[in-house]
Amino acid sequence: MRTTRLHLSAGFVLTAFALTACGPRDDTGAAVDSPAAATTPTTTTPSSAVTSIDIGKSIGTDKRVTDATTMFSPRDTMYVSVTTQNAPANAMLTAKLTFQDGQVVDSLSQAVAAATATGGPTITEFHLARPSGWPAGRYTVEVMLNGQSVGTREITVNQ
Repeated sequence: MRTTRLHLSAGFVLTAFALTACGPRDDTGAAVDSPAAATTPTTTTPSSAVTSIDIGKSIGTDKRVTDATTMFSPRDTMYVSVTTQNAPANAMLTAKLTFQDGQVVDSLSQAVAAATATGGPTITEFHLARPSGWPAGRYTVEVMLNGQSVGTREITVNQ
C-alpha cells in the first residue's frame, strides 16, 4: 500500500511538472504564467528620435537644407538641419563643430520646437558662420539630443 501511495504521489508530481513545462511560452521561449498574460497588450509611448541630419549651403523657409553639400569655401555659412520625431517640447538639440585637430570651433544649442498638430516631424536649424573665414581642413559636426550623441557628419573647407 505504501508503494502504491509513493507511485501515485510521484505520478501527480510528474503530471504537474509536465503541465507546467508544456504551458504557454513568450517569444523568447520563457514560460508565461497564464494564457491571459501572454495576450495582454502593453502600451508603449513613441520614443523621440532624430530621423535626419542634413548639411548644406542654404535652407528653405521650412528650415530644410536646399543645397546639400559637405564641401565649403572659407566664407560659406554652414547650415545644419535636424529632423526629429516625437521629441518632447523641452528637448534640447546641440550642434558641435570640431576641427580636425580636435578643437571645438563652435557649439550651438536650442530647444526643439513643439510638435505639429498632425504629429509630423519637427525641423531645427543651426547655421555656423565665421566673418573672418573658416580655416581650410576637415571638420566634424556632431548633433546631440539632450546631451546624447545622435549622429555626426564630416565636412571639408577648401581654400
